[in-house]
Amino acid sequence: MRFKLTFLAAMLLMSLTAMSQQKNYTKAELDASNIIRLCNSVIELSNKNRTSADNYKSMLSTAESNLSKLKRNPNIQPFFVNYKNFEACFGDQKEYAAAYKGAPEFAEKKEIANAITLADKNVANAVKWAAAISGYFSEKEYLTDTEFAKYPAMQDSLTFYFQKGYNGWSEASRLASKAGNDAELILLQKSKIAEFIIPMKSDLNGLEAIFELFNQETVDNAQVKAGISAVSKSVALNKDISTKDVKKLNDIYYKEVFQNFYGKSEEALKAMDALNLELETNPQSGRLNSLYSSAMSSYKGVVEAYNTFISQ
Repeated sequence: MRFKLTFLAAMLLMSLTAMSQQKNYTKAELDASNIIRLCNSVIELSNKNRTSADNYKSMLSTAESNLSKLKRNPNIQPFFVNYKNFEACFGDQKEYAAAYKGAPEFAEKKEIANAITLADKNVANAVKWAAAISGYFSEKEYLTDTEFAKYPAMQDSLTFYFQKGYNGWSEASRLASKAGNDAELILLQKSKIAEFIIPMKSDLNGLEAIFELFNQETVDNAQVKAGISAVSKSVALNKDISTKDVKKLNDIYYKEVFQNFYGKSEEALKAMDALNLELETNPQSGRLNSLYSSAMSSYKGVVEAYNTFISQ
């Protein structure tokens, strides 16, 4: 089960918007802003590149259909395997290159660059094999290929390189998420509502980290349990609005948003706990998709409440 960091970019951009309303910035804040720009560019590229999964599945489906029909009748006209749509999924890296150059050194910077370089190399190989499969049918190479012997190796190569490229972009996005979250916390220090927003952001980061565990090839149930336990304790502490100065809020409406944020956080934790239990006790369960959707729905509610709260 894989989780795409679709909503992180919006959260990071909110911090940049908030920062733009200030007049004087420290070096640490300017550095954090440049780190966020880089992380946003990586996350946006990763999200775009990972849309290639649907095109990849479509290509394989068309190729498999062609193969099945040609085995029955080699004289039919096969369908075009559209590798061009697959290739078009991979985004322009001009913003990433500029943002990388403008960002200061930070712990994950070189790791991000290495992950992207390796991912790009694997993606290029995947595109090459996608084009080869397309040509195999459009150029009717199968007519001189006894029993379609060459096709399995082409399909295996495409699958191998696509998965490595996909995983590479997932890793780059994970690293960017961590660095971006840390940078955002620096920017939030000067906010007049820092006593509200910093604990909220920390708890949101904790929820995101748990979702990232569900994004691994193999889910470590014990690690998920530990994450849920830690975030649950933090949420229980931070949701107490009586310890905060509500007069700092722009409107009493944001008190309700704050409470909604923590209500949704508790819902998300319960949903993730249920998902983890099902994965642990019944990993082939037909309920996994619905449980994941439930957890994601609650998480989206947390993100929406956070973005609403920080916009004041």
